[in-house]
This record gives sequence, C-alpha cells and structure tokens, in this order.
Amino acid sequence: MRILLSCCIVLLVFTVNAQFREPKFGKVEPAELQLTRYDKDTTADALMFFDFGYSRFDVNQARQFQFIYNRHFRIKIFRKSAFHYADVSIILHKNGSARENLENLLAVTYNMVDGKMVKTKLASDKIYKAESKNFVIEKFAFPEVKEGSVIELSYTINSDFLRNFRGWAFQHKYPTLWSQYEYVIPEYFSYRRSSRGYLPFEINKNEPGNATFKLHFESTNTAGFKGKLTPAEDEDLEAITTDAVLAVKDAPAFISESNIDCEDNYIQSIEFELGSVQYPNVPPKNYVQTWESVNKSMNDDEDFGSALNSKGFIRDTVAKLCNNKTSSLEKATAIYNYIQQCMRWNGEYNLWAPDGLKQPYHKHTGNSAEINLLLTVMLRTAGLDANPVMFSTRDNGIATTFYPTISRFNSVLAAITIDGKVSLLDASSKYCPFGVLPANDINGQGRVVDDKTGDWVDLTASEKSKELMTYSLEIDPDGKMKGSIAGNYGGYAAIVYRDMLSHEKSTDDYIRKLQETTKGLSVSHYSISNTDDNYKSISDSLDVELTDQAEVVGDKIIFDPMLFEKVEKNIYTLEERKYPVDYNYPVSSTIIFEYTIPDGYLVESIPQNFSLKLPDNSISISYIIQNTGNKIKLLFRKNVNKMLFLPSEYKDLKEFYNQIVRKHAEQIILKKKT
Repeated sequence: MRILLSCCIVLLVFTVNAQFREPKFGKVEPAELQLTRYDKDTTADALMFFDFGYSRFDVNQARQFQFIYNRHFRIKIFRKSAFHYADVSIILHKNGSARENLENLLAVTYNMVDGKMVKTKLASDKIYKAESKNFVIEKFAFPEVKEGSVIELSYTINSDFLRNFRGWAFQHKYPTLWSQYEYVIPEYFSYRRSSRGYLPFEINKNEPGNATFKLHFESTNTAGFKGKLTPAEDEDLEAITTDAVLAVKDAPAFISESNIDCEDNYIQSIEFELGSVQYPNVPPKNYVQTWESVNKSMNDDEDFGSALNSKGFIRDTVAKLCNNKTSSLEKATAIYNYIQQCMRWNGEYNLWAPDGLKQPYHKHTGNSAEINLLLTVMLRTAGLDANPVMFSTRDNGIATTFYPTISRFNSVLAAITIDGKVSLLDASSKYCPFGVLPANDINGQGRVVDDKTGDWVDLTASEKSKELMTYSLEIDPDGKMKGSIAGNYGGYAAIVYRDMLSHEKSTDDYIRKLQETTKGLSVSHYSISNTDDNYKSISDSLDVELTDQAEVVGDKIIFDPMLFEKVEKNIYTLEERKYPVDYNYPVSSTIIFEYTIPDGYLVESIPQNFSLKLPDNSISISYIIQNTGNKIKLLFRKNVNKMLFLPSEYKDLKEFYNQIVRKHAEQIILKKKT
C-alpha cells in the first residue's frame, strides 16, 4: 500500500505538470498525507511535491514598471528533523520610496486526524517583521506541524527594484518532484541569465510573445511612451516579450559534504543581471557594459569610491602611526594593526559604506566595506599605493569573471603594492597577520577598483595550517593515562585557535568546555602563550589524566593509539560527487604520541608502519610506530598540498580516507608478563 501511494503521488504531480498547469491551492489529496517516505530516497526527511514560480512585469499608477513574483509550493514533512523547513523568512528590499511588498500570503498546514484531513491556516498576527535600512524580513512558522504534515505556501511580491529580478532554485536539501519557473520579460529590459548546477532541464522553453501594458495619463501636457501629448486617457503599450519556462523533474536532495566552498555554486539554479533598459522614444540606460564601466561606477559611487575622498578626520592618527617608521612596509603594518584592533566588525559583509567612513570610525564599529575602505583611506593618506578590492566571500558563492557585474560581489578588502609586491588585507578579522586573508575571503578572484580601468587579483592562501601536537602519557595497570599534551599552532591553525578563544569569556572557560566535550579528559593545569600576538604561533601545554581510553580485559590492556585524533568515519560518503573538493588552504599536521607502558607488561600486538600518498603527492600521510623497551612511539603526519580536487578525482580521494579510517582503527594490545 505504501509503495502504491508513493506511485500515486508521483503520477498525480506529473500528470498535472505535463500540461504546465499549477495545482490549485488547497487541493491536497489523502494520498499525500498518508505517504510515509519517498521510495527514491528513503533517507529524506521531507519531500517537495511541487514548486512553482512565475515572474512578470506590470505598470503601476505612477506609470513605472515593476515586476510581480508569485511562488507556490507544497512540502511533505516526514520527520522531526524537517520541522525547520516550516520556518519561513521572506526578504523584501526597500530604498527611499521604492519598495517590495508582500501580498496574498497563504500558508496552511494539513494533518490527518481521526481519518479526516484537518487544515490549519497561518493567522496574520503570527507574522513578524524585522526591519533595517534596506530590508524588511517577514518571518513566520507554519502552525501545527507534526510528523506526517503537509505544508503549502503561496505568496506574491510586487517589486520596484528592476535590478533585483528574482532568480530560482530548482534544488533543495530535500528531494523535489517538480520545480518550474516561468517568466515573461518585455523587450524594454535586457537581462543576462546565468545558471548553475548539474541537473538537466525537463523543460527549457524560450519563445517570443507579446503583452499589453495600460498606462493612464491625467494631463494633456504629459507625453506618453509613444512620444506624443495625450489627453486624460489610457494608452496601450504593446511590447514583444521573452516567454520562458524552465522545469526540473525529480531533483534529488543536494547533499553537502566536507570541503565545499559554497553550496550555492552547485545547486541547480538561475539568476539574472540587468544589463540595460530602453523604453520607446527614450535613450537607453546601460547598467553594466564593461569592466571599465564597473570601475568608473564604483569610483563615482558615494557609498564606495567617493567615500575615499574624506581624509581630514584620520590625518592626525595616520601621522602618529607612521612617526619614526622608515619603510612602506612598517607604515602599512602599523596602520593595518591599528584598524584591526581599533575597529570592531559587526559581522556584516557589505559592498557599500552607507554611513560613510567618519561615523563608523568614531563608533569603532563597521561592516566589512566600512572597515576596509577606512583602511584604504589611511594607507593612501600615508602616501602608500592602496586600492579597494570588491570580492565575493566563499559563503556568498563565486563571482564570475566572464561578464561585467556588481551584484555578485558582497564585500571589500584592501590591496597595497610595496616594492612591486601586492598584499591583500582584510582588517575585519582581528587574528590575521598582515598579508594573510581570512579563510572566508579565499574565493576565486577579486576586482581591484583603481584610477585606471580596474584589474583582477587572485584571492589565494599565503599561509598554510600548521599543527604540531605531542602526547606524552604513562599508562597504569587500570588503563588510566596520565601526562601532558602540548601543541604548537601556526598559520591558519593559529587564526582558528585565537578565534575559538575569543568566543569564550576566559581561557578557563575554554578549558572547561574542552573537558566537557572530550570524553575522559581531565585537565589539572594548563598554559597558553602568544594568544595576543598574531605574528607568532600559539603554544599550549596541558597536564592531563585520561580515562575511558583503554580497556582492561583480563591480563590485557587494549587501546587506540590515536586517541582523540582518531579519524573514525570517512568524511566523503557520496557514491558520486559532482562538485569539487576544496581545501581552501594547505595543511601540515604532525602528531606525536609517546606511551610509557606499565611495569610488568609487554607489547603483544602493535600496528604496522604505513604510508600513503595520491599519485601527484597532493595528499600524503605517514604512520610510523616503534616499540623500544617500555616505550611506544607513534608519529602520524598528514600533508595537503593541493587545494582543489575535481569530481573525477573524488573516487581516489574517498578511498584514501577509507584507508586512513582503517589504519586509525588498529589497536595496541599490552599483555601482562607471566
């Protein structure tokens, strides 16, 4: 019966969609409520039956074009882990009188109660608004959501922001039976469409059409779009349109694995970039034509390039910072360190400085653009060659270099040239040394905005993650281990460590949490050095006692020699990974274990030495173990030398980690002497 119901649901949805007809809101079939799992993916905690979107243009009473966006979807909730899909946030833009308005919102939860379908509608007083300078976020949660519920949502957005023509995601964290997006664009608007992902389109239509827009004029002195004076009357504006329909059938859940730069780079989706607008009898308005015009536009923008012209408020500070500094590098480092410590990042990535630079400077708080534009101004005031760089953070997706755009960038850093060498700086991070980018900044290329035509710069790691750990432990006959754990962390490992410490009230709190989250670890004394000097590696030392790490069975002591460093599961589990593995920065990790076995015991079994590397030496490990007298020494070293592995290399990488898991599972067995 369950399989039959599942087949019925699929047939129902695709019979409807084969005719390009959107299901009627509220027409939920009993079979949809009775469905208990999705046979094509039994691990799925939810299933989207359909997701329909439609965008078109209209003219408002002020004779201004706007676009209207409709969305309608229905989702089955299988398990509690999917309840968060019932929490919805809709982002609406605003700027002055221009706004996006949410209309015709319908949200209903369907449950089967005593054999009957019960509908629960979202009450209007359960919709909450969060408002900022440029956005309104409307939030709500579907009511009465349980395991087995079906939720359905429909809404309309009227938007004055023609540059924000909405794209569409055909794929989600759960499977989708059918996802369809239609749009109609009049000839007056030229949009560049780009797509991402690997799924084939079931429907991909792009045909010419036509539309009529009615414009009302109340004055006989007002010229219509046709270029003539009109009396108080309506004018019909006939336009050729581009009518498109895109649909994806049986979209699988997007499964994210370790070492991915940004999920949005690979989820099946489309997005739009406004290139130009040309109304009848009106000269065209070009938004982005060339990278040179992007450079000029950014230089002229009052929230970007023009903000760099205000320097008076920081001249005295720059003079003090550069006093007695003889080289450009000394001056640049002093200014960078000052901004890094003086300014607090508010956690917001932004391409713009909407409040200028003076106000954030005096408040000692700003977004990423305000902090790094301020850094650029101070470097220039010191007579240094510095320019802002707009870029896209990793979690925002890759910024294309193939065609001119501004909308794909979401943050700013500074580039400084000293003796022909370019260093990239992001002072929003308090823990990155001069010339080292935060991990989230390492993402393709950034666009330098200068007084010429602009240029590209690679956003790559100039450091590696360096870790050296030493365990020195004595084992007693009860299986307890006592001794010390010492570590030295450099490069990105030090940045991560310092950032981790910053989220705790004190180092005592950090050690307390470490003990709470590490089974069997008890710390009696510790020291951590160089936490406040970003240019030095961090060192720590812990006096510890370990329980639950060894098992005493009769006259034997059995334990995993890798202890807390053991890799228990392969981080790569997909049968096929269609997106690359991205390590972000190189890794060098060395872990040394030295065990002193208890008196009266000898080593009965010990793992064999082992080494492994991929053919191009992109990743390598070595596992070297030896027993001398009452000492066992183990050296484990791992190096990651290549940052990007293509999907075609995934199989080898997965097997590489399988072998690490198998090796780390090997145990040492000590036996009492007879």
